[in-house]
Amino acid sequence: MKSKILKPILLIVFILALLPGNTPAEPITYYQYITNFERTRFNEIIWFWSQDTLEGPVRSNDYIGLKYSPHFFGQVSTSQDRFLYLNPINIYFAYPPRLNYPPFLFPETYPHLIRLASPIINDGDGRLMTRVWFRGEHGIVIYPYRLGSEPPPLYGDIDDLQNVRQLRPPSWQIIYIDGQCEVYGELFGRLTVYSSSDMYLIDDIYYEGADRRSGQYNEENMEHILGLVSDRNITIRNNWYNGRDNGYRRYGSQETDRHSITINGSLIALDESFNFEQQNDNWEPYQGPSPDERGIINHKGGIAQWRRGYVHRINHNRTGYGKCRRYDFRLLTTGPPGFDPNFYPNITGSYDRLDLANGPYTISNATVRTMIVRPGVEITLNGIDALRVRDSLIVLGSEDNPVTFESSKECNHGHIWVQLSRGSVTDLQHTVMPSTISLHLESERVNIENCIINCTVNASGNIHLANNSFAAPVDLTSFNRIMVERNVFTGGMKIKGNVQDGRIYNNTIVNGRHSGLELRRFRNLEIINNIIAFNEKGIDNRHWDVPVLRYNDVYGHSCGNYVECEPGEGSISANPHFINTQLGNYRLVWCSPCIDSGDPDFPRDPDGSIVEMGAFYYDPERSIDEDPAQIMDFGLSIAPNPFNRKTYLQVKTIIPGIAYIKVYDLSGRKVYEDIERVSLGMNRIKLDGKCLGGAGVYFVQVMTSGWTQTVKMVYLP
Repeated sequence: MKSKILKPILLIVFILALLPGNTPAEPITYYQYITNFERTRFNEIIWFWSQDTLEGPVRSNDYIGLKYSPHFFGQVSTSQDRFLYLNPINIYFAYPPRLNYPPFLFPETYPHLIRLASPIINDGDGRLMTRVWFRGEHGIVIYPYRLGSEPPPLYGDIDDLQNVRQLRPPSWQIIYIDGQCEVYGELFGRLTVYSSSDMYLIDDIYYEGADRRSGQYNEENMEHILGLVSDRNITIRNNWYNGRDNGYRRYGSQETDRHSITINGSLIALDESFNFEQQNDNWEPYQGPSPDERGIINHKGGIAQWRRGYVHRINHNRTGYGKCRRYDFRLLTTGPPGFDPNFYPNITGSYDRLDLANGPYTISNATVRTMIVRPGVEITLNGIDALRVRDSLIVLGSEDNPVTFESSKECNHGHIWVQLSRGSVTDLQHTVMPSTISLHLESERVNIENCIINCTVNASGNIHLANNSFAAPVDLTSFNRIMVERNVFTGGMKIKGNVQDGRIYNNTIVNGRHSGLELRRFRNLEIINNIIAFNEKGIDNRHWDVPVLRYNDVYGHSCGNYVECEPGEGSISANPHFINTQLGNYRLVWCSPCIDSGDPDFPRDPDGSIVEMGAFYYDPERSIDEDPAQIMDFGLSIAPNPFNRKTYLQVKTIIPGIAYIKVYDLSGRKVYEDIERVSLGMNRIKLDGKCLGGAGVYFVQVMTSGWTQTVKMVYLP
């Protein structure tokens, strides 16, 4: 009875997922079939045709080819404006196809999977093949053998093997193999196997409790789930278990242990294809019989591939496999480890609500009504118009787990737009934004607290900024209330609109290329207890009225400290004496004239003294004796390390600027150098092993303003 109830429930979930404005943030495993290119590397179209019946979602960035009468019971989406047809007869779509759909951005790699992986297996400098054998409730056996040697028997005694690792059945686990691997067997548990190179399927891969011959199982009662991920190809081996030398015709239909292959799980080939080995191309050393029909691929799950690959060819009078595809409807709401709802890495399209946790995520051309981001999430914006929020953007970072945004290398400038609607809110807390992003915030209420914002900000509404660092121009437009307190601005601030209640209290506005504080329009504006120093202009009043000015230090501007306004009560013009402006430390030293010089009617400092001018309380323990290295919190790390093809330098800094990268070999010879722009927070810089010239140990040196660090890395191509 339960199985009869499950299908209608899953179908309802599927239909709700397809309704406009209610689409979930889909991981790549959500789809039964998804590609970037529908043509092979030989520029040949692979058609969906009469034998193709797909139950789940289908998506492609390319033109989808339809021939004769394929049937699609899930939503079909393409980024192109039409399909390609060849002799269409009775093509069936259960839902109207979506054309001109936003492209799905395939990642180059999945660093979050590597970060979460245990164990991590290396391929011994490219000399080894790693075999992964699922043994049901007995767990997993992992062992290497030397490439070019005779492979061990698939089902031999493990006591005869060397360097064997035995793992328990995984409750939730990711295995990363830096090199080639072979996979087969009966899975018990929840697992993702991720390979940096080619992955080979050498026999059936099926869940405990599934029918080995057909791959079918009761989804309601199935607890096991598998993801197979390769940075290159996923290939079906041409061996006796998979129907070598015309096994489908040589043996009876019941002898599936000698032909065909069963696959349960999600297959992801990031750089190439899901395909089969030794396709009888003329240039291959292997030439099979004619025909060379090897059986049926009985697959239940999903396939994602960068470029669509062949599983059947006309070579030698037909070579390869037929297809029996089934969708696992559990993938609509869950996924293998690293691809479950908390790990949806790619977000594009339209959504009613996104609630992002864990991550990381890549966002491109996405429109969201309400977006909530939980502590510690890392978000990469891809594309100029990366994210539009129609209502509210709530980013809930914490001091220990800030939310970090960055732009992709492919498009090094992304925009976040929040568009005005009734009751809309923008609330950013403990968030890091690099210079390669622009913020356009139009909300009834804009609140930014405890953030490091290194990009331009244009905000309008009722605005509250507190305890932030802004390193690029900030434009604030309000017709009601602006409250700006205890922020550091190093790109200047501009006030526009017709502010009825404006308060600029205890800010440090320094080192801007133009005006420190530019006033365009206001009704009532108080500017009290601020330090405005070393800009082109200090306070530049361009409005016919004048603001209330008291107890500010306005000093050191090349084109005037006050323009069309007067200092006011308690104001001074003296060097504020910061700890270190070059390193971005704008705290006050003991001799600063701004200490205890603020408005005496303001609330007192924690020590009971009169409030300081500027953004920071004076703390003798953090004065001139403070170690700048402790203030700045720099860091350099490399992951993965050792690495096979490429790795990433992770450079953490709160000083934006230029990073000089140099790589030396063991003899001290410089083998590579580069210059990269870095922004506030964590920066990820890709390093391709091809630039190094060979396997070995290297030293990476990164130099930024006032800081240098060297880290050892190992390259094993």
